[in-house]
Amino acid sequence: MSHTKLSLLSAVATLLLGPAALAQPSGLPSFELERLELNPNGRGSLLMGTGELLPKGGFRLSLAGHYENDPLVMYRNGTRLGSVVGNRATGHLLAAWAPMQWLELGLQLPLVLWQSGDDLSAQNVASPATTGLSTPMAHVRLGLLAQRRDAPVDLALELGVGLPVGSADTLSRDSVVRLSPKVMLGRNFGALRAGVEAGALIRPSVVLGDVGEVQDELGSEVRLGAVVATTGDGLRGELNVRGSVPLTREQGSLEVLAGLRLPLSESLEAYALGGPGFGNAPGTPTFRVLLGVAMGGGERADTSRRDDDGDGVVNGEDSCPMEAGPAERQGCPVKDTDKDGIEDAADKCPTEAGLAERQGCPVRDADQDGIEDAADKCPTEAGPANRQGCPVRDADKDGIEDAADKCPTEAGLPELRGCPAKDTDGDTVADHLDNCPAEKGVPTNAGCPVQQKQMVAIQKGKLEIKEQVFFATGKAIIQPRSFKMLDQVAKILQQHPEVDQMVIEGHTDDRGNAEANRKLSLARAEAVKGYLVKKGVEPSRLEAKGFGPDRPIDSNKTEKGRAANRRVEFIIVTPERELP
Repeated sequence: MSHTKLSLLSAVATLLLGPAALAQPSGLPSFELERLELNPNGRGSLLMGTGELLPKGGFRLSLAGHYENDPLVMYRNGTRLGSVVGNRATGHLLAAWAPMQWLELGLQLPLVLWQSGDDLSAQNVASPATTGLSTPMAHVRLGLLAQRRDAPVDLALELGVGLPVGSADTLSRDSVVRLSPKVMLGRNFGALRAGVEAGALIRPSVVLGDVGEVQDELGSEVRLGAVVATTGDGLRGELNVRGSVPLTREQGSLEVLAGLRLPLSESLEAYALGGPGFGNAPGTPTFRVLLGVAMGGGERADTSRRDDDGDGVVNGEDSCPMEAGPAERQGCPVKDTDKDGIEDAADKCPTEAGLAERQGCPVRDADQDGIEDAADKCPTEAGPANRQGCPVRDADKDGIEDAADKCPTEAGLPELRGCPAKDTDGDTVADHLDNCPAEKGVPTNAGCPVQQKQMVAIQKGKLEIKEQVFFATGKAIIQPRSFKMLDQVAKILQQHPEVDQMVIEGHTDDRGNAEANRKLSLARAEAVKGYLVKKGVEPSRLEAKGFGPDRPIDSNKTEKGRAANRRVEFIIVTPERELP
């Protein structure tokens, strides 16, 4: 865009204001301003090669008129002074001929028909000449691959040569021969053709600026482009994006050019191309427009109406022009690579024979455990179905699976969730069975000093109480004589967070109504739970259950047996003892 060309055009102003350049642009270093290069054979794109050559003996001759706006604008200190070249019209004669199927010769002859700029005489800048010859370009293009010869893509190499015979007075000449090597790649996709072009422009470097201070440097650059175009018999369109990456201190550029092509007869077409430019490289206009006519080439007859695969569907309508197929499949064959009766398009495993109910994929069971890999959480390790195909893992061999083992690398106890027992106070009573784990005691007093009488002992899977929990007769009211023991139960639970779940069970003898006894036993268990919660035990660790006369531990035929059956039990829930 013109407002971005600050550094280049400040440099141009510096040169034009110098003693050697007071009268005319010919005092400037010689360089070619024009950046437009067309595709003489017109195959796939008007602008860029897409790897396709003319058929052997084919030719194309084209004449185009071209207008560009503000390709060279002068700024000083951020202020626009005017356009050195504001309007430029050029004519282009293009020719291409293919003496062999793999060889093509091309020519582009540009001519500056008219150009003008602003009056910059107040800045001691003279206008460039109005007309003159631009740099002629000739190319040799070699076709390496061709879709019409059953290759997957069209691929070609090109070497272009620009002769230094243009007019320096119109900013249309490099000082020496310029080279333009390219690689071109393209492919038809049904009614569309896509292509990319990568190349370089090799030309002499030209420094614009004051002596000792470079303002801008024009020279060699990498050129990249891509195109998508429609194919067929009628009106066709294309969209080109082309940019440059300079190898000097010049700025980059980008152009987006859209084109239309209208056939006038079998061998004649009219075309138009235009779009904006972005960047401050010289020769990048704010926009350019091109109109032209071309004859020859035989592209429509050669590609659109041709039937390369002989399936009765012409190329322009054939989605697979190099593979025979029925018309109802747009000329594409039925493909079943693995021969399992399922077309590749619907086959999720097109290279492996499989089953229709599995969308063409085979049954896989890599670890041979009878569980398909898709449902196997451990597809490379055999395991049972109830573990979703994963093996039982117990790294420390303590009988507790790693998934449930809190210490999976140390052998431990089930009641400690797989962690080993510890004895912090060294009294030979393990911490998880010690009512006083931080205070040295004796084993006969649950690990506490003898003067601290213990009425509760931690056993495997339960808290063993030395006395019963006494209630008011026929009620769920705890008698005060049981408070001291329950206080000890609460203290033990607070000191042993590893007991993360405990069930308080209420039981009765068989006298009276059984259902009423169940309700009473549950109420008494709830009362004990409530007491412990008030003493600081988390409610989430406790669960109350009432079993009434259903689980006797002694005979109900004697008073002693019935007294034993009237009880409260504190059951510790462990992985191996999950309660109902």
